[in-house]
Amino acid sequence: MNSRKLAGASAASVGAATAVAALLLGTLSGSAGEEPTASAFGLAAEGLLPIAPTPKVEAPPDERKALLEVPGPDSHGIYVGVLKVEAEKFRSKATAVKVDILGIKLKVLEATCEDGHGDSSIIKTDDGGKSSSPVGQELNLSPILKVEFNRQHHDHDKLTVDAAVISLLPADKRNAVLSAKDLNLFQSVASNKYKVPTMAQVQDAHTKSGAPAGTPATVTDLLSSLKVLNPSLVSPTAGHGALEEIVISSASCREHHENRPPHQEAPPPKPVEAHLPVTH
Repeated sequence: MNSRKLAGASAASVGAATAVAALLLGTLSGSAGEEPTASAFGLAAEGLLPIAPTPKVEAPPDERKALLEVPGPDSHGIYVGVLKVEAEKFRSKATAVKVDILGIKLKVLEATCEDGHGDSSIIKTDDGGKSSSPVGQELNLSPILKVEFNRQHHDHDKLTVDAAVISLLPADKRNAVLSAKDLNLFQSVASNKYKVPTMAQVQDAHTKSGAPAGTPATVTDLLSSLKVLNPSLVSPTAGHGALEEIVISSASCREHHENRPPHQEAPPPKPVEAHLPVTH
């Protein structure tokens, strides 16, 4: 068992969570040169503040485990207390303990994968009951933030199960009306590295877009005003065009084919000299 600790860290928001993860010391991986049959990681992010999967383990050749403790006070942002990952042959598991996603408190958030099949499960703190989320279940807290549970992706014989995926400014919500409450939520979870516009600035971007007079501002106008205040901000490139995407507890595995013969390339053709009779 390998352990990594980061003292005094608090993931009080998306920005804080990404900052904490960016400071984590090292990751674990399987042997180089071998294609892993199973892998798992605790936390990763794409977009404004990309974070490599941490902690991460792969197999083969041996069973690998990693534990990461992130001490800090509970909050109403995004917080994870402990991340545990393990991989062995064609089996993997990623577990997040004491998870808080904007006030949604979960005792355990877990992704499992074995022999090309997988699922995710949740243990809530209120009743302690364990439940399985439907594949791709979405929780739309606001047009500016979406949470997807049990996201599954197949790549030939490999399956990846993401227990929770948090998307900031998801692309499919760009035309949604933006309220002052939504803007306040965005301000509470956005990294302090970027300037967040006021509602008046968002409405100004809406007017300049040529929208009909009297129509409400949208999430697209928020993104436009963000780019004005932050010239270095690039267009969203995270999963499906989100400004930032955070994955908590991800497990991958390949399907085990016991009787599958080893892959061999066909030998190149060789010219054969022969004397063939010629007929008229």
